[in-house]
Amino acid sequence: MEKIDGMAFDRLSLIMKAELVPIFFQLLGQGFKVNVQTGGSVKELLCNQLGIDEDYLLERIQTIFLNAKVVDDVNSAIVNEGSVLALSGAMPGLVGAILRSGGYYAAMRSQISHKKNQSSLPQRTAPIKLKLLNLIVKELGPTFLKNGIMIKGEQLQEFIESRLEDLKIKCVAVKLNDKPVEIDSLRKADLKTKLVFLQVKSEQAI
Repeated sequence: MEKIDGMAFDRLSLIMKAELVPIFFQLLGQGFKVNVQTGGSVKELLCNQLGIDEDYLLERIQTIFLNAKVVDDVNSAIVNEGSVLALSGAMPGLVGAILRSGGYYAAMRSQISHKKNQSSLPQRTAPIKLKLLNLIVKELGPTFLKNGIMIKGEQLQEFIESRLEDLKIKCVAVKLNDKPVEIDSLRKADLKTKLVFLQVKSEQAI
């Protein structure tokens, strides 16, 4: 068992049939933790730390929420320890147009827009919460799952129990803390009071 910021966590690795990987997108939409260098801008975090291409950020990620506020300037919005960052593709209709980062209707949502020049806390390696929504989770989800995400054990165990029959059929290999286990055994694993570092890979990528 390993620790991060003093909290113990388990490592769970799943190798799946490719067609079942998208069921884990549900977890990415609910939110997961990633360890980053805090105190920098949204753009620095996404492009330099998380490896998202700058063109993708500009063209595909149409709406960014930082602590439930819409970000219009990714260079000035600062991500501090404990921040919640949500990434979304284009949303339909007028609501989507209003919420679009830096869009024409930005002035209509001044109360829910992230204020520029936010002061930063001291830089340190710390967790933030990240959410991937709609189009973005479909396009970036497989990479985040392959690299690994940190989620609550209770959240993961509830998900496994709800999709157990699918997992039994489509799961190729399971390792808990680097030891091979049966997928069914995770129902009884003591995960609910812990964090879990989860990796999900397609067998085609092995």
